[in-house]
Order: sequence, then C-alpha cells, then structure tokens
Amino acid sequence: MSVVAIVKVENENVEAAVRQAIALAGALDVFIPGAKVLLKPNLVKPEASGTGIVTDVRVIEAVAKVALEHDPAVVILGEGASVGYDFPGQVDSLTAMEANGSADVARRLGLPMVDLNHDERVMVQVENALVMPEFGVAKTAYDADVIVDLPVCKTHGRTGITCALKNMKGVLPGQEKKRTHRMGLDRAIVDLNRGVMPQLTVVDAIVGRSGTHTDPEDRVTLGCIVCGLDPVAVDAVCGALMGFDVNELLHVKLAGEAGLGIADLDKIEVRGTPIAELARRVVRYGEAARERFGAVTIIEKDMCTGCMGEMESAFLYINKAGYGYRLKDLTLVLGMVDELPPIDGAPVIVGKCPMKLRDAGVYVPGCPPHGIKMADGICEALGLDKDVVYTAIEALHNVA
Repeated sequence: MSVVAIVKVENENVEAAVRQAIALAGALDVFIPGAKVLLKPNLVKPEASGTGIVTDVRVIEAVAKVALEHDPAVVILGEGASVGYDFPGQVDSLTAMEANGSADVARRLGLPMVDLNHDERVMVQVENALVMPEFGVAKTAYDADVIVDLPVCKTHGRTGITCALKNMKGVLPGQEKKRTHRMGLDRAIVDLNRGVMPQLTVVDAIVGRSGTHTDPEDRVTLGCIVCGLDPVAVDAVCGALMGFDVNELLHVKLAGEAGLGIADLDKIEVRGTPIAELARRVVRYGEAARERFGAVTIIEKDMCTGCMGEMESAFLYINKAGYGYRLKDLTLVLGMVDELPPIDGAPVIVGKCPMKLRDAGVYVPGCPPHGIKMADGICEALGLDKDVVYTAIEALHNVA
C-alpha cells in the first residue's frame, strides 16, 4: 500500500505541520547526504502567497529547511511558470518567486533560483508512452537526485484537479508545455511523470482554489498539509478532499493504470487526519464557468492554460464593467481550430494558434494575449465602451 499523510495546520504553525507530515509519510529518507535537491513549487504566475493560486511560501521554506538539515550538495528553488508568464526581464518564473516571497526565502537560506523555462534542455525518451515518447525537460530537473514536488490543491478546467502529477509540467520549457495540450493533456501528464517523477510530494492544502479561480469565493480552505512518496496516491487523496472520485480524474486514473503509483483509495494508507474529517465537494471548474460565462459561445480545440486563464480575466473585466449580459452575443475562437462552423455571435479570434482564421472576425494577437487585450477585442466586436471597461479593470487592480 502507498502511504499518504494528512496533517492539519494548528495555530498557523505551517512548519510544524510540514515536518509532521513528512515524518508520518516515512519520507525523511528521501533526503540523501550529498544529493542535488530541487524544490518545485507551483508558481504558475506572479501571485501573493496565501491566495491559493501559488504554493504558500511557508510550505516552501519549511521543506527547504528539512532538506538543508540532511547535508545535501545543493538545494535549488526551480520553477517554469505558465505559458504567458515566461518572458525574461518582463514577467517570468523569477518574477513569480519575488511576488510569492520564495525569492526572499531562497536568498536567506542560500538557495540558487532557476527559471526552468529558460534552463538548458535535455531530451527524455519514454517507453510505452501514451502520446509523448520524447520531450525536452529542464536540465536542472533532469540532473536532480531528489525532486520535491510542492503543488497547491486546486481545481482545473482540463484535468479536474491540478496537484502533484500536473505540477510537474513546470519542468517543461514553454513550447513543450503547449505540446502537452495538443497531444492530449491527461495522457501527456502521465508520460511526463514516466520520464521525470518527483521523489516526494508535499501539498499546500492550506488554502486552494475551486471553480474558475477568478472570484474570492473560489478560495477553498482545507487547512492541512498532504504528503507522500507516491504522487498518484497523493493526487487520489487530494481529489477526495475536494470531493472528486478518481474516475473523474483521468490523468490520475491513467497514471495508476500505468503503474506509476496507486490511484485506488482502498489501497492507500492515510495517516494523520482522516479524509472524511476535512473533505468537501468543491465547485468544479465547468460548473463555475457555465454560471459565470455560460452565455458565451466558445469554439476551441486544445486550448492551453495560458489562453484559458487570460480568457477568464477578460470575462471578469467585462462582467465587472456591467456588460455581462452582452456575452451571449459573443463567440470566442481559441486553440488549434482548423475551420469554423456557422457563427451567430460576433466572432473574436484569440491568440497565435487560430491565426489562420483571423479574417473571420476581430483578431487578438499574442501567445497568449493578455486578458486586457482580449477585453479590447471583445469591446470592438460587441461595440462596448472601452472606457467603462478600463475603469472596471483599474478598480479590480486597485490602481484607480
């Protein structure tokens, strides 16, 4: 049986909960003297710690301290932020580390920081691959003796949840991240973890996200740390904490079938706090999206996370401006769409992937285009007052 530990955070003492979870999971032996250790948090974009969008900096610091206590050769803080947040000198993984506070931790503890999106690339071959027999990974991740996966417990529009297995996408350079969507994200995640699998997973399940991650109500407080050596079992447990059956989580189910770990809760020993004590059914991404943006017609094929996130921001701006009722007149085209069916609503063609269809409507360039640029395109297509929308954007970002 795989072992997964769940430890509640008491009195805001995150470090104590992390240490207890690692010990309960029987994972201290992972930290080998002389090892190259990579700490791989979820810093998908520049966001503050505690939002539930990125890994809580207190979790990162606690794991770094544990790793340093075992006489490693080096402990590295490394991440490859999402597509659209990978432009050096503008907004990138290092920017995300600064925003989250982990850069301060790295400097204080003497940890090198690496942007895995712009690291040297090593090609990895995978036997019995589902969709990706070969792909490039960051050399820092490839060379690590120990990868400690530090995800956040969140919902996801494509995969149901994003946690241990999916968080490993950060070791893929930007173009490889896009390819996982084109090849089929669930199966690509399995192949990725066949080639580069973490030795330990410590999940920030203190505060996560449900729904579309766009509203304050999407914050989910579970108040715990989840830890295990088996990332498949960790994902099965975290899915259960958010009310998912593993059969709803294709990448987790496929990873279990591929022998990467245990996906069956009946074969997982949970130590510490029982799942039932903390579990709840969170709002799924699709449920929230239909409620908030359901009037929009979306034509897409293999849309990546970058466009998905910026699209949500654009909808948020339009709704905040009071124009949500007009979204029923809109058609968005995103991803690798080859041809268009008859369209009733005003079409907006978004991003690099469907560029060949740009003459079919208002075209918004970028990879991905910023949510504000998408909002501009929507305003043009629907004849909305951009000044009203920009006032709403300023209010949302507290820069009015």
